[in-house]
Amino acid sequence: MRDKATGKIRKAIYGFLSFGWTGSARHWSRHETISLILAGLAAPLVLSVHTIVSFDFATSVIPGWHTTIFPPYFVSGAVFSGFAMVLTLLIVARKALNLEDYITVGHIENMNKVIIITGSIVGIAYITEFFMAWYSGVEYEQYAFINRATGPYAWAYWIMMTCNVITPQLFWFKKIRTNLVATFIISIFVNIGMWFERFVIVVTSLHRDYLPSSWSMYKPSMVEVGLYVGTLGVFFTLFLLFIRAFPVIAIAEVKSVLKSSGDNKKDVHHE
Repeated sequence: MRDKATGKIRKAIYGFLSFGWTGSARHWSRHETISLILAGLAAPLVLSVHTIVSFDFATSVIPGWHTTIFPPYFVSGAVFSGFAMVLTLLIVARKALNLEDYITVGHIENMNKVIIITGSIVGIAYITEFFMAWYSGVEYEQYAFINRATGPYAWAYWIMMTCNVITPQLFWFKKIRTNLVATFIISIFVNIGMWFERFVIVVTSLHRDYLPSSWSMYKPSMVEVGLYVGTLGVFFTLFLLFIRAFPVIAIAEVKSVLKSSGDNKKDVHHE
């Protein structure tokens, strides 16, 4: 893009972002080496970030937060919601940009399989939370979870359970797993469910505390609603600007698998 760019400003921007890439054998070697190192660092980074965030809750004494299952529960939830959000964006971008030859139904099906696994883990975590609240014998902890399921915010809890636990199980059926419309709808449900998970964890644990005198109902202000809608607007604006100005697919990654894919296709054709 740098070499084919027209105009001084565009050429300068792409020239800066290319970091002096020439495509030489030395550059390819360094690229592959650093890619391997960064891939190795990414996995423990994901684990550590979401584990530390969960510890912020788990080390408190608030009923509903004081639980040791949060670290693995948050990590699996992050993968679960992340794959769902990627599918939401991917399916639309795939159709709009004619990327069907690059992003196949097989790729989407494999992502749906990950959603089944992580969604099941999240479901087990929800059930384990209830079991540990009962097994602990702590009445405050027991009340916090009973209040989630039957209290004034029960509607939020059951939306979370339906979207995060029941809906992803539809992916066990191959016809649904390979259907793009069904996948898109289910990914939206998962996104909604994971938003309500945060709502349930934060709000239902705080609105009924140890002291009845501090009990209250939460209602978001217009400022909070505006901030939330604004963050969605900023995200989608930046996302659309990115796919407008930069390559949507990493050409280097496509190039690395192109030869092996071509050879496999030849073998199948000859057979």
